Amino acid sequence: MRAAILVLLGGAYGAYKALTPPPPPPAPPTGEVTLADISQTVQAAGVLQPRLKVDVGAQVSGQVRQLHVQLGQQVKKGDLLVSLDPELARSDLAQAEASVTQQVALIEVRQADLKIARREAERQRRLLAGDATAATEAERAETDLAKLEADLRGQSASLKRLQAELEKRRLSLGYTTITAPIDGTVVNLPVQEGQTVIAVQITPVMVTLANLDVMTVRARVPEADISQIQVGQKARFVTLAGEAQRYDGKVRVIQPVPERAGNAVFYNVLFEVDNQARKLLPEMTVQVNIETGRASKVLTAPMVALGERDDEGRFAVQVLDAHNKQSPRKVRTGLQDGARVQVLEGLKAGEKVLLAPPTAADQAASAASAASTAAAK
Repeated sequence: MRAAILVLLGGAYGAYKALTPPPPPPAPPTGEVTLADISQTVQAAGVLQPRLKVDVGAQVSGQVRQLHVQLGQQVKKGDLLVSLDPELARSDLAQAEASVTQQVALIEVRQADLKIARREAERQRRLLAGDATAATEAERAETDLAKLEADLRGQSASLKRLQAELEKRRLSLGYTTITAPIDGTVVNLPVQEGQTVIAVQITPVMVTLANLDVMTVRARVPEADISQIQVGQKARFVTLAGEAQRYDGKVRVIQPVPERAGNAVFYNVLFEVDNQARKLLPEMTVQVNIETGRASKVLTAPMVALGERDDEGRFAVQVLDAHNKQSPRKVRTGLQDGARVQVLEGLKAGEKVLLAPPTAADQAASAASAASTAAAK
């Protein structure tokens, strides 16, 4: 009895399946060709740096006596930053002054001797003219005069050298007080009070100042995209912190020397943004968008409608008619923003295109599967 019931149920289900047609397959996903505005951008990782940054160094050796600034402090040009111990410089200056004074006194003595020698030479010339002296005496007087004149020229040259050394010592004493060369913010203070700095072969950095009113963005653009970048193009980024403020600038320079990270090659693209509000800090990382093209009210299609690209640079698309019948078409494209692409030729406004069309490999796999199914039957 139970077996008979099962047979009847099975027959009823088979009859239902035979009489009930299967539901139609879902319509393929499509997109429409429309007029729209399109903006093409290149994305790159960027780092913020001050536009103007100066390392202020010590030009003389000495011990740091006092630091007059702190990290983050705003300073004006000419403000005192660091004081070095001036005692050694003062001692060198006093020694140089004494050497100059001594040389001046020596020249005065030579000048007095020269006056006497000139008078003696003139007297010998008069006596020789009247045959009142020997020629050898007159020659000796002339020789002594020439020696004194030469010695005085040498002593005058030595005085100039000592005066130059004196001026150098005065400058060295002035270098013991280090002042700000620009308006800026103290961003680095690598020394401490009591530390001894040696300015012999290199200039030790005492303070680093940066003008944070304008920040330079250094964007690392991959080599595949650098050909699209030009000086003057608009560049922007949005901060990750706070209210996600947007900053705009224009490309100022494309550095021709690349940077390498493994096998990848990047080029630095620089542009400036205003930072009067001081919300941007050095070494912040940002995601930069550089606008490489813009068009208004142009023919566009979804990016995912593009198929394979041929040797002439045209893309294959599948166009659907009113009955969803597909027909292949070749299109030439222009700008693209990641979602839509500008259509230069091959499509008309209002036409529908198949989204994510099958590739040649997909079509070959489908044909092979159909052939295998037919052979099995």
